[in-house]
Amino acid sequence: MHLGIPQRTVKTRLKKLLMEEWERRWHDGGKGRFTFNIFPEVKTSTCLDNRYLAQATTNHGPTPYYFRKFNLKDCTCRCGEDSEDGVLHYILSCPLLDHLRHTIRPGDSMGQLLQRKRAVLEIKTMLHTLYHQQSDIIELNSSGVG
Repeated sequence: MHLGIPQRTVKTRLKKLLMEEWERRWHDGGKGRFTFNIFPEVKTSTCLDNRYLAQATTNHGPTPYYFRKFNLKDCTCRCGEDSEDGVLHYILSCPLLDHLRHTIRPGDSMGQLLQRKRAVLEIKTMLHTLYHQQSDIIELNSSGVG
């Protein structure tokens, strides 16, 4: 098929249209707002190459918040400090992971943390620890599964 314009121009225009549509959906969508607050702009260069970082930026992972959201477990953090118990609780403030937190402070945003190599390493270490020591950190409530 010949359109009378160079193929490269067609590809460039299509890419631009797709990016605009992606950007519109990202801004107007109702889902993924936790991640949107970290990455408010659509960028094809944003790539998370680690499962712990992917979970940290989506509020997924072995946390009471995630387990309750998907009706997997009725549980809370053993520290008792945060009723939400999402991933930010463990990264920013959970006293049970204080020994792993050296550069991260409660006022930090996830976007700021992802810009600092040392903080990224701490996030990976904390979520790795959370995975492998769940029973020491997360407590099942008496009802068990939600």
